[in-house]
Amino acid sequence: MSNPIQPPGNYPSMPEAAWGGPTVQGPAPASVVNAARLIVVRIVLALLGVIVTLTTQDSVRSALAKASPTMDQNTLDTATRVAVTVSVVSAIVFAILWGVLAWLIVKGKNWARIVIWVFAGLTLLFGLISLLRPSGVLSLVMGVIDVGLAAAIIVLLAQRPSAEFFRRR
Repeated sequence: MSNPIQPPGNYPSMPEAAWGGPTVQGPAPASVVNAARLIVVRIVLALLGVIVTLTTQDSVRSALAKASPTMDQNTLDTATRVAVTVSVVSAIVFAILWGVLAWLIVKGKNWARIVIWVFAGLTLLFGLISLLRPSGVLSLVMGVIDVGLAAAIIVLLAQRPSAEFFRRR
């Protein structure tokens, strides 16, 4: 007669699940990798925008003074600092968030793909609206590039190889 009590750490392994073992995932397809690369391009452009914002604070100040000519110097200085700070902090948060999402889509996280679609869709919407407003040449060019990158990311993540990659996970 065998002893029904097993010694600690000597447990039988669980039987394999009825639906089979884990599937082999494989590397991300080119469409997902290219979408991640385009996200990195967007991050680089955002960080370049930080440099431009920091080096053109006088133009921010001029734009604020033009928009509100009755603003006194202290208020104008504060508004300029706030505008520059918000711009820099939001660009850094953008870079971190998009960088994490790019990494997650390459790892096959479908929820990250959906979040990217939402963010890229909002970029398209607000980007197209901003292109209708008068702006400088640099802002216009950057806006067109950003809208184009967002559209390309959406298309790449919607292609069949991408969909199959995320479905397998």
